[in-house]
Amino acid sequence: MAAQLPDADADGHRVVILDGAVGTELGKRGLDTRSPLFSSVALLSDEGRRILRDLHLEYLRAGADIVTAATFRTNRRALEAAGQGSRFPDLVGAAVAEALAARDEHGSGLVAGSMAPVEDCYRPDKRPAPEALFTEHLEHARALALAGCDLLLVETIASGEEGISAIEAASATGLPICASAQIAPDGKLLDGSDAREFFTAAAAAGAGAVLINCIPPDGIDTMLEVASSAGVPFGAYAHLGEMDAAVRWPRSPVLEPEAYADRAARWIERGATMIGGCCGTTPLHIAAVARRFGRAGRPGT
Repeated sequence: MAAQLPDADADGHRVVILDGAVGTELGKRGLDTRSPLFSSVALLSDEGRRILRDLHLEYLRAGADIVTAATFRTNRRALEAAGQGSRFPDLVGAAVAEALAARDEHGSGLVAGSMAPVEDCYRPDKRPAPEALFTEHLEHARALALAGCDLLLVETIASGEEGISAIEAASATGLPICASAQIAPDGKLLDGSDAREFFTAAAAAGAGAVLINCIPPDGIDTMLEVASSAGVPFGAYAHLGEMDAAVRWPRSPVLEPEAYADRAARWIERGATMIGGCCGTTPLHIAAVARRFGRAGRPGT
């Protein structure tokens, strides 16, 4: 039986806490997280997998209800760009296995499989034709389900067309689905799709929750109402880093952990029930959010 998303408390105000950044944290811990593999580079070595498992465990100990496997760039197209296409099933399985191992060591939590755009997530114009989109996302979704994910997170959506295609493919697995998009200041996705219309369509296509990610906290403040219009649980996970040419986000976070928790509290007041962190956030940010909402968040203990 497929796992369900964590339920709300009797008062309907339970906050589901997601994990924070994986790629930027792996970069800080010595891995080369540049394109095309980003966080998935950890899967290519025993040491990388150990670092990845430890990071998942830190997020669970920080208070995360859900950790996301490092499958953001394990679709076959991305792996082929890195010369790793023949290892597609093994690398998907390895990513999920590390998250599951951390969950088992911790004793609780759910594991989400990340499904990102098959091409550059900031270049929706590079997406393939609709038929190829569905086929590629379906292959990835099925591999994630087979590997043991509890739910699927279609994230960092930049194109309405690709987002719906990915959600429809994910729906074929029978697993719960969350869908998260980048929204520009004009209320549109990066391909020009209307974000409000996209979230409504995402819910109709099978997403049980919708979120906004990979934009700064100020953008979440402005656009959260758009996500709330879909009629399903909604939330956000903001990015805090600044991308340099090597995609390493080397600077300190724009917001310290307690300040990020302050922002999260605003989003909760406006009805959000799922909160996490995107690029530049750390286990300390997730721990601060967890403590703010009555959970014991202590990464590394």
